[in-house]
Amino acid sequence: MKRLRRSVLALLVFLAIFYNIERLDFGQQNVINIQPIVYLVGFAAVVSVIFVPILRRRSVVVSIAIWIGVLVVGKLIMPEGRPLWGGIYTYLSITEAVLVAMLVVLAKNVARNLFEFEEVVKNISFADMGRRVKSLSEVEDDIHGELLRSRRHHYPLTVMVVQPDPESVKAALHRMVQEVQKAMMARYVIASLARVIGGQLRRTDIVVDQHQQGRFVIVSPDTSAAHSAVLAERIKTAATEKLGVELSCGIASFPDEALTFTELVSQAEAQLSESKSMPVMSSLPVYTANETKL
Repeated sequence: MKRLRRSVLALLVFLAIFYNIERLDFGQQNVINIQPIVYLVGFAAVVSVIFVPILRRRSVVVSIAIWIGVLVVGKLIMPEGRPLWGGIYTYLSITEAVLVAMLVVLAKNVARNLFEFEEVVKNISFADMGRRVKSLSEVEDDIHGELLRSRRHHYPLTVMVVQPDPESVKAALHRMVQEVQKAMMARYVIASLARVIGGQLRRTDIVVDQHQQGRFVIVSPDTSAAHSAVLAERIKTAATEKLGVELSCGIASFPDEALTFTELVSQAEAQLSESKSMPVMSSLPVYTANETKL
């Protein structure tokens, strides 16, 4: 929150200077004559960089290049009796371009901090978990239906329990969440993890929210234990890359290890405890790119 306030303040101060630079004579006649098109381009740059998502995602260098290009085109279309280059006008054009570039940099800083703040609020409030992650009561019938289908047609089915390692949760805490009460720490990571998991699953997979236990249960129909292990590695890699959180996963397969959902969860929990004390990658089989795509 402090970073957001500081970035907004810096932008406001520079905007005040930008729109009043011609009045800053310091006891001498001011030779700076900013063209009106520069003020229009500067205003458009700030508004678009902050509020237009496709422009907000551009890098700083690309954004500066775009808006300086817009400025040059605007000055060529509306020269207002002043050349773009030559003599004192060269320095004026360079000054105007630098001012626009600084506005873009400050606006990008505000946009980045606003985006981070929105992400924090979204994660803490569980704003978008409901689209994929459900409570057990909501999907209990679906799970039992998949178990019945697996029994009838002898299809494989796996249950995976995914839980963040407590030691890595504190290290992965977002820098803006550090200003939030420590009680929100685990909730934030769980909400973020829900989005990461959702991005790795198929439409047929079922995700059960067990945030009271700080974990998720993933039911994967038509999936063997070996392929579920590959899925677990994908989820762990994505969580490490996007959140900096290390995960522990326990997997149980139907019908080899258990026949009911409750028993499958118990078996996955038992393997989850074992995985915390031994590396998982060393025991996994190696698959080709086609085999690992679920």
